[in-house]
Amino acid sequence: PGSALAAGTQRVEAGFLPEFNTNVPIPPPSVNLGNKDSKAGTLYTRLFLENYGTSPSSAGVFDIHAPEELKFNTKGLPTCNPEAIRGQSPETAREVCDDAFLGLGGATVFAGGQLVPSNVSLFNGTKSNGNPSVLFHSEVASVVIVAEMQDSPLPGYGTLFHSLVAQAAGGPVPNATPIVDTDFTLSKKYKDKKILKKAKKAKKKGNTRKYRKLKKKAKKSWVQGRCTDGELKTQIDVSYVAGGGPPQTATATQPCS
Repeated sequence: PGSALAAGTQRVEAGFLPEFNTNVPIPPPSVNLGNKDSKAGTLYTRLFLENYGTSPSSAGVFDIHAPEELKFNTKGLPTCNPEAIRGQSPETAREVCDDAFLGLGGATVFAGGQLVPSNVSLFNGTKSNGNPSVLFHSEVASVVIVAEMQDSPLPGYGTLFHSLVAQAAGGPVPNATPIVDTDFTLSKKYKDKKILKKAKKAKKKGNTRKYRKLKKKAKKSWVQGRCTDGELKTQIDVSYVAGGGPPQTATATQPCS
């Protein structure tokens, strides 16, 4: 759904696969997950405007409501301070926060009547207002958008990725810089060092059973998925800067079993 008063109709595409670092086709295929959390996961999401003409609306806030069937893990995962990569090149940002790297994406802005593409690197951020976060570092102007991982207030959804985009909303992007297309792929496998430390202690004490259990428990995936009602549903809510029209909502659904 969109509004005729906005310069463009907001759309979303999203999909999940229970594998690490894989390509998620669009439209995403029906995925066999079962009712237990998958051991691995790759999440793809794309937000874009259609039919925006020559003056697309500038987003103020992006809210992405992820399916309630997806579980996100950040405990034990290294974090990246947004101040450490703001203004830095993609190479420097990756060097500084490589352990917190989550994936790659892209963003296209409409500037001076032209489409300007940019590569985006994503990192597990430090807490923002007490919430875990994902950092979106763009190679153009090296801006960093912080997406807070909150609990979604909507029934049927789990985690809300709340991102302040335009400067008018408290974000880093100039108000007159519309983001007309952005997509990102997130996947991360890691080991919780605190749990591994406990595993080593158990091994030293000769408790082999506990050691193996903790070593297995230490293996984590940033995103995991299960199937509860036959579909994974994603919703986005986008508000715009003054003059950009009323908020818009769009949804995407992936079948699962």
